Amino acid sequence: MASVSVNLLRFRPLAVLIFSLSGALIYAMWARVRFSGDGLVSQYVYVVPIVVPFIAFLFDRAAEICDGRRICFLVDALVIGTAMMRVVSHLPFVSGHALFLTYAILRPGSLVTRVTAAMVMVEVVYLKVFVWGDLVTPLTGTALGLLSAVVVRRITRTEMIEKI
Repeated sequence: MASVSVNLLRFRPLAVLIFSLSGALIYAMWARVRFSGDGLVSQYVYVVPIVVPFIAFLFDRAAEICDGRRICFLVDALVIGTAMMRVVSHLPFVSGHALFLTYAILRPGSLVTRVTAAMVMVEVVYLKVFVWGDLVTPLTGTALGLLSAVVVRRITRTEMIEKI
């Protein structure tokens, strides 16, 4: 019965991409009202792009909601929570963008999520390393994202082996 529910929640890639791009557009319109000057440019260049893989990531997680992998959900929540801490506090030494994007690229998920996350990751690395001269936070974020993805992949692989 659970597999039927999960199959009903498999989203079409084009629909996910349209929703993700729409979400980024809506955020950009909201940012236009909320910010001005350099703050608005920063939102457009650095924040709006990550909305696309984030929404695609949420669609992936919705498709897995019936799988019952609580530990994977917990890791997802820890990664997103840590990445979001950069927005509300000044978590040192970790790039929330690099953390989330690395995790989204390497965690099992849709092609839309992985490709859009990889595209935004290229931009993030370029901005952080070459424009802002920051090598520490993207490396730390990438390492934590990699570690988190390895944990989820091992759990997923172990469950698949146990089903056989």
